[in-house]
Amino acid sequence: MDSKRFAQQFLLDEVKKMKASDVQLNLLISMVHGIETAGALLDPLPFKAKGQGKKRFAIAVRKLFPAEYANANRQLDLYGQLRSHLAHCMLPANSIVVHSNAVEQHLGFSEKVLHISLEVLYNDYCCAIEQLIEQLEEGKLKNKNIMFDNLESLSK
Repeated sequence: MDSKRFAQQFLLDEVKKMKASDVQLNLLISMVHGIETAGALLDPLPFKAKGQGKKRFAIAVRKLFPAEYANANRQLDLYGQLRSHLAHCMLPANSIVVHSNAVEQHLGFSEKVLHISLEVLYNDYCCAIEQLIEQLEEGKLKNKNIMFDNLESLSK
């Protein structure tokens, strides 16, 4: 499976289906994992390169998202406090509060707690992945062949 097809189907289309189904926690988890995976499509290393998660998350945040995300990542380590916590216990760290609706303080801090609007994150995530797909279509990014044999029944 090529990078563009993978990004379209699994990083964008399936996330849109989760949003439509109103499965908020799994939507959040999929998006933060999708950010890291987008970084894997942005960097020059093989798709399954080991030990690159934090770097890949940061590269995707820096290159595909509004600047506020990179600022929040520098202040709080979103990879550790959000992505890793969600991966290992399905909850963000106590230093993060996630709101389901759009909030004015999205990516703002109050009393050392970062506020994230799931609605705003979703919109920014979709824009980021669409931008990634566009870069793949235009040949600005190298296509990576993603071995998908063990999940072939999931691919369209």
